[in-house]
Amino acid sequence: MDEQPASEQIKISVFTPIIYVGVLLSSFIAFSIIYRKRRLEKLVSADTLFSENHAQNLYEFLKEQYNDPNASSDTKPHLKVMKAALLRRGAEAIRRSLKLKENEPIFNRLYQEGHIGDATFKSFTISTKLQEIEIRDIVIEVENMKKGWTQQFFATCQEICFNEALRRRLNALDERHSVLSELWEYTDKDVSEKADQQAISNTESDPSSEDHKSTPADASQDSTPSNNPSNSEKKSKNKKKSSKGKNK
Repeated sequence: MDEQPASEQIKISVFTPIIYVGVLLSSFIAFSIIYRKRRLEKLVSADTLFSENHAQNLYEFLKEQYNDPNASSDTKPHLKVMKAALLRRGAEAIRRSLKLKENEPIFNRLYQEGHIGDATFKSFTISTKLQEIEIRDIVIEVENMKKGWTQQFFATCQEICFNEALRRRLNALDERHSVLSELWEYTDKDVSEKADQQAISNTESDPSSEDHKSTPADASQDSTPSNNPSNSEKKSKNKKKSSKGKNK
């Protein structure tokens, strides 16, 4: 009988599946990170409904100076400055989020009815996603700066946003007043002159008002007994009666 060849046994280390799983997980993590970065770059480079976020750029610039280890104490911004810049960034993020939520049903209805195109609706959806990412980044920055400050931070940002909205409306009223005044050639001096002319015309058109006005002299004259015909007749009758009584 032929002898069967002895099968070779391959020894597999215990760390081999662990290394395999580790390589597989690391590849998935790297792929997800690269995919998210590319997607975020596409979102940032796409056209949005808002202009450039100056508050965000200012905070990022101050943050670089604040975290720079080579920066001196004179050039390094103070912690209060960083908090103020972060509040400014949060107020701008809340303002944009409120605008998007307010106009969301309008955009959906216009898109369904075909009044706006795909590009405009895509810009709206991109702006909404960017604001969600911005809010998340702000929450992380707030927690890194001061733990437990998130709730009070967003309440303060909301107050700042509402106060600035009220200030913009008041300034818009003043600007509208000046524009309409120039358009109609209508100034405050004209208003006062027209009011004086109207008062003069009212007094001239209503002369009875002067007749009804009484002075203290007129009141004293009215209080004294007047020599009217009825009083003189009474006196003459009394004289006749007294003369008749004497003759009798």
